[in-house]
Amino acid sequence: MAKPPPTFASLEGLLDHGQRQGFDFRPTLLRVLTDLYLQKPNHPAGDERHYTELALRLINSTDVPARAAVAERLAPYAAAPRAVILRLARDVIDVAGPVLRHSPCLTPADLELITLECGAAHAAIIATRLRRHEPPAGNPPGEIKEDEPAGTEAAELSELFFAAGGAERRHILLNLEYAVAASPRAPPMQANAIVGRLETAALAGNVEAFTHEVEFALGVSSRLAQQIVGDELGEPLVVVAKALRAPRAVLERILLVVNARARQSVQRVHELATRYDEISTQAALHLVAIWQAADPGALEQPRPQPVLRRAGPEGARPAPPFAARRPLAPRDARPRSLVNH
Repeated sequence: MAKPPPTFASLEGLLDHGQRQGFDFRPTLLRVLTDLYLQKPNHPAGDERHYTELALRLINSTDVPARAAVAERLAPYAAAPRAVILRLARDVIDVAGPVLRHSPCLTPADLELITLECGAAHAAIIATRLRRHEPPAGNPPGEIKEDEPAGTEAAELSELFFAAGGAERRHILLNLEYAVAASPRAPPMQANAIVGRLETAALAGNVEAFTHEVEFALGVSSRLAQQIVGDELGEPLVVVAKALRAPRAVLERILLVVNARARQSVQRVHELATRYDEISTQAALHLVAIWQAADPGALEQPRPQPVLRRAGPEGARPAPPFAARRPLAPRDARPRSLVNH
């Protein structure tokens, strides 16, 4: 066997004694080994081979925080060994996230394979990375519109979110704050009124009226509004509340009536309220922008009047379609969407 390079020789002997007297040295060894490797911009083949062998042995036997710390260090490093990068990219999302977002060592083929093999959280980060680096077809260089995700791509991101489990949805929402796939605008001036109508409909047990309010407030299709409201896990309602800056207590009351799982479990209400505290308004607005691009409200015909809205003056002209609506006049009680189309 080839003699290890001097850089790693003093550490290799410690591997056989990685855990002794109740203290695990392996996480520290992995970090130190990686820091030594990062001191040079490139390495001879022997150095790279020895680092790869030692690092993979340690990665496979250390905890998530140690692996995540190494992933953060290696992610932007152009000379990182591919074997190590590919191992980290397929790890749990806390470890894989930085590598999927930033590593120049991952090829398009690598990313496609990881999308197929790993969960929805991995796929969402990869989709955001591809969106950031690849201009949409037909847009000349320098004319990339990053505030409106392409419909097909937005639909894929939306489907990924709804298909994900609770833990994966959490990671998606936490990472959306740093995405560039959409550039959300501020909530509408009348957000408080919208929140009030949502709460009134929920407490009255009128899910149909509640769904209409979500549809008009977000500017999405009736089908998507029903999917948001009817989602069993409840995170989409958290996103709606956060985007409209509804108080946490209002969200809790809405969940207890509208979400079937929350009605059966106070613990689930607490989990979703905690999710509300964790995510930012910006992240929620990012997801709303994706929903709008994925399945916007119909533009061809005026939308039906929601159940809770007061009728306008007799003989008044019907309101224009959602996307063509002008700023509200005093007599118009319908809210504008979060993002004007």
